[in-house]
Amino acid sequence: MLEEHQQIRFTQLWTDAQPTVSQYVASLIRDQWAVGDIMQSTSLALLQKFSEYNDSRPFLPWALGVAKFEILGHRRNAARNRMICDSEFIEMYTQAWAEIAPRMSDEAAALRHCVGELKAVEGTASAGTDFASATQFSRAFAKPKGTQSSNDALARFAITQLHYESKSNGIVS
Repeated sequence: MLEEHQQIRFTQLWTDAQPTVSQYVASLIRDQWAVGDIMQSTSLALLQKFSEYNDSRPFLPWALGVAKFEILGHRRNAARNRMICDSEFIEMYTQAWAEIAPRMSDEAAALRHCVGELKAVEGTASAGTDFASATQFSRAFAKPKGTQSSNDALARFAITQLHYESKSNGIVS
């Protein structure tokens, strides 16, 4: 752990060097999210190694050297995690998407139907005319009638009921 005067000194040095180090990292890494990650890991590494820093030497070159190793580590990890797709794999993947897409469209249509039904049910559910009564439903879930959580629970219950009705009517598989 750094002493207070070391922490203050680190903060002063890093505050001065950080914009230059950030520009250096951004000049080598295209992905701005990765630049942020590298800057964060560089900052942490500098703080952890600050007790090894020789105060008689300039801070910026030392910080750039630490950033260089963070960049190399990032590139090594990115190369390790790279997904290599040959044309055969891409063809199979495309065919799979073509098969899945209609089912996804069916599910989206069923969801739109359920949401439409919710609008129609909204007035009756709160009045207690559908799904037993709202009061009985609220008691069953130990939520006071009319509270946001009882209304949320009632909405979830209504969606579930509509989903089962849609299944029985052949709208959803």
